[in-house]
Amino acid sequence: MRLFRDLAEIVRLDEPMARHTSFHVGGPVRYFLEPRNWHEVALIYQRCQDAGLRIRTLGRGCNTLVTDEPHYWAVLATHRLNWIGRHGSRLHAGGGYNLGKLIAHAATWGLRGLEPLVGIPGTVGGAVAMNAGGRHGAIADRLASAVVAFPGQGPQWASAQDLGLAYRTSNIHGGRPLLLSASFELGRATSGEIRRRCREILDEKRASQPVRAWSAGCVFKNPPGDSAGRLIDAAGLKGLRVGGAEVSPKHANFIINRGHATASDILRLIAAVVQRVHQEHGVRLELEIQVWAEEEEERSFHGRA
Repeated sequence: MRLFRDLAEIVRLDEPMARHTSFHVGGPVRYFLEPRNWHEVALIYQRCQDAGLRIRTLGRGCNTLVTDEPHYWAVLATHRLNWIGRHGSRLHAGGGYNLGKLIAHAATWGLRGLEPLVGIPGTVGGAVAMNAGGRHGAIADRLASAVVAFPGQGPQWASAQDLGLAYRTSNIHGGRPLLLSASFELGRATSGEIRRRCREILDEKRASQPVRAWSAGCVFKNPPGDSAGRLIDAAGLKGLRVGGAEVSPKHANFIINRGHATASDILRLIAAVVQRVHQEHGVRLELEIQVWAEEEEERSFHGRA
């Protein structure tokens, strides 16, 4: 605790990551920090750098799988960086702002364009980092600019082009740079029209995805010209279980925690799916979710997937 003794209000020791991921799995991390402003973020960065301590950035943990063992890391949680504002048709929000609330505020203000993101959990920062989206569109379609910061540097403005948003990826890797805020250029419509469109998209998702299950959303990226879910389903893997982890019978690109899964169960199930799809279709699936593990294990796992 000496490392962050003057930040006691925002730090927890040996915090289980199972409390902070949508999979509801993950071992404890030594320091769990919840900064409220850029000054506290800068202090955390500096302390971790001086101590040689690995630092991770977490939104709502909705596309993150943390392995089961204890980790001597510092996790910087962004959920308190959660302000929102607007200027005309441009909407601004902190990197830790809840994505669902952002869409709801846009609808209230008659600002159209974020509806394709409805039903996607997480924060603004996480959504931008992975260019969250679906068949109706992605966050890149409306992102205008952002304010980002690298460790040891102050906040700086970045255009949407600078962030390099592509299919489920961007130039933000491992929370670096940290996205402090983002701005979106939106169109105009009535609140009723926007909410109707949101309901249509959400109803469609509820009919085809296990939206209430403990999961991290789609586990694999879609291969070019195909669907990961289709390939997994065609390989006969719906309902396949390892321990408490299961390939969703509703949507094959979701792995769900049946209530007692460990991260190890989920990782073994992922490996089994990757192997079977490669055997059946000759396609090597790539992960869409992020796996947090010790560095050597992490490199090995991503190499396999």
